[in-house]
Order: sequence, then structure tokens, then C-alpha cells
Amino acid sequence: MKYPQNFCHPKLYDPSGERVSESEEHGLTMLIDKGIGLALFEELLQFAGQYVDYIKLGFGTTMLYPPELLKKKLALAKKENIALYPGGTLFEIAAHKGVLREYFEYIERIGFNHIEISDGTIELPYRKRRKVIQEAVAKGFTVITECGKKAEGSHLEVKELDRTLYSDLECGASYVIVEGRESGKNVGIYNEKGLIDKEFLHDIEKTIAKDVRKYLIWEAPQKSQQIELIQFWGRNVNLGNIQCEDAYNLECLRRGLRFDTFPLNRSETILQIE
Repeated sequence: MKYPQNFCHPKLYDPSGERVSESEEHGLTMLIDKGIGLALFEELLQFAGQYVDYIKLGFGTTMLYPPELLKKKLALAKKENIALYPGGTLFEIAAHKGVLREYFEYIERIGFNHIEISDGTIELPYRKRRKVIQEAVAKGFTVITECGKKAEGSHLEVKELDRTLYSDLECGASYVIVEGRESGKNVGIYNEKGLIDKEFLHDIEKTIAKDVRKYLIWEAPQKSQQIELIQFWGRNVNLGNIQCEDAYNLECLRRGLRFDTFPLNRSETILQIE
């Protein structure tokens, strides 16, 4: 998380008192870029780049870019210290077609430093998953993995996430994404209406230690999901698959600059008039 110089009272800049602090845990924000143009991308980074850590090129869109335009996007992101990376679907295509070596070579040649490894669509045996993560790390990539299937009606098991998280981190992954897709409905931790399985969250809280849970990134494309995850895990929860236009909205939710997460404290006077 990167914070700009600000000249207002800190209680206005961060009403929660939890977002802007000396703590190392600032809560990562990952946006999903579904193919916005260079001008809009640059404008996004100018206005919201300080509140963004990762930008995923959604699905397999990476392959549709002319290489020079893709390199320009990468350069803009790196200038703002933001990690731009291809979505996991592209990795899965490469694995399914047997061209992983060529895939690694291509994204390295383009200039990517980060890679997502997932098996949301394909079957990736446990040993193969570990081996691929280790190979990517050995090649110098920062690896982000994903846990969960993309098919509608696919829901995570606590044991599955627990095992995957510890295994992937052991192999060198930096973070593990909890599948939620772009829709946030009827997949992962969400039901067909997009509501969160709170029992699952409570089980994760009891099963996975806090110092390990901090390596989870929860895909939460809907505002209601972002609010619930902030209320459950705290303002500095890692959130992903945020729409580009919602970067400011999410940061406002984190800080209490929106009604939904307004930092009311009954022990404080809400309005003081001198």
C-alpha cells in the first residue's frame, strides 16, 4: 500500500484510524482489467494508483494485445510500483495445451515479473501444481496462486483451502487467491445471490492462523461482498477482482469514508460544536 502526502487532518483522511498506520498490514487491492485502453489505464493509475497493489489482465486478454501496447501497459504499472500480471486462465490454457515452457518464455520476454497459477478450469494434479509453482519461482517470477473451481455451483471446502494455502506458500507462492470469479455468484464462498457463506469464514478463522491468513486474497467483485469481508476480517483484508472504476469506492469503504463502513464509536461524540 502506498500513501500520498496529505495536508488534511488525519481523522478526515482516514476516519477509521486503521488504514493509514505504521503497521505492515495495509490490505492489498487487486483490480481486474478486462481490456481498457492505454489512455484510460494511465488515467486510472494517476488517480487511484496509490491505492492499488495488483492489476490482473482478466481471462486470456493478454494474448489479444499487440506486444508493444502490452509493454506500454507494463511500463505504466511499473512506474507506479503496481504489479501487472496475466490472469490464471491463460496459464491453464498453456498447461492444457502442453506449452508451459513457451508460455513462461513469452511472458518473460514481454516483461512480466508476476504470474498467476491456477486450476479453476483444468485438473492440475497436486504434485504437478507444486512442481510448476517451484519452477516459476526458480525462473524469477513472483507467483500468485488461486484456489477453487470456476464452474457454477462449485464451492470451496475449508480443508481444501487450508491444504492449498500451506502447500503453495511452502513452494514459494506469495499469495493465494480465493476464487470468486468476475460475477461473485454461485462459486467459491458465494451462493447464487452473491451472499457470503459466513460459516465458511468462521471455520477458516478457527482453522488457519492469522499470520497465515494474511496471505489470502479474497475475490470480491460486488460492493456488498467487499463490505462484508471488511466487517468480518477488518479494513486491511486483501481483496481482488475489483472493477477498475471501483478502486476509489473500495478505498473509501476501507477507511470509513462511506456510509456502509462509517466508523461510528458510541464512546465518542459524533458531532462537536465549539
